[in-house]
Amino acid sequence: MQLIHRRSTPYTNENPYRPIRPTTSKIIFLSCEGSVTEEEYIEVLSQIYDGVKGRVQVISVVEDEVHTLPKKRTREQKQVLGKSKPWQLVERINKFREEKEAKYEFSKYPEDEFWIVSDVDDNLDTHKIEFENAIQECEERGYKYAISNPFFEIWLLLHHDEASEEDKKYAVTETHHYEATDHFRIRLTEKGAPLKDRKHLNFEHYSDEKVRLAVKRAKELMEEKYEKIPSDYGTYVYKIVEEILNVV
Repeated sequence: MQLIHRRSTPYTNENPYRPIRPTTSKIIFLSCEGSVTEEEYIEVLSQIYDGVKGRVQVISVVEDEVHTLPKKRTREQKQVLGKSKPWQLVERINKFREEKEAKYEFSKYPEDEFWIVSDVDDNLDTHKIEFENAIQECEERGYKYAISNPFFEIWLLLHHDEASEEDKKYAVTETHHYEATDHFRIRLTEKGAPLKDRKHLNFEHYSDEKVRLAVKRAKELMEEKYEKIPSDYGTYVYKIVEEILNVV
């Protein structure tokens, strides 16, 4: 069983985790809520499709923190990594663009896309106004957003199974508040695609056929829904994947 492993070499300006600007013009930059599963999913796509590594990059202004072993992280590093609320993802993009303009020359590449990838989870229960303001700022700045209700894991599950009525019970709605659960990890395990240590992917569980099936299933879930933040079970991650499939 071949697992996705994170690169252990610490980030330095001389040895960046990812190339600065590949020969291609358009890059899709993702600012993700999770620092593991979402990034590993992009790595999965890069195993399936040529060109993903050059076209898609996960924004991280915390490279040192991410690549420090968890047991060796300082309190300050843990605090930085914990900044993953939707509005903090927008701030991450803003900071990244400001600090990396000289290297990436964003102003010369208006076709670049910037996305936040976030979950509804408890954000609507405890930070509804901040969440909505973050989406508004995305629109004002030309950023895009892919929100999942309740978690990113439902996107992974759609590669392996249709959404069940039981799955849908965990959606955060006006009548059902956020509920911490292992339901989707259990479902992935039952479908033969478990997450190692609760968050690591095995790329052998994914294929072009399964990616396209997940897109189809997600689009069916979101059919005739035009909400910025899903008010029921569903995910807009398929929009990012469609964009990736269009450029690779």
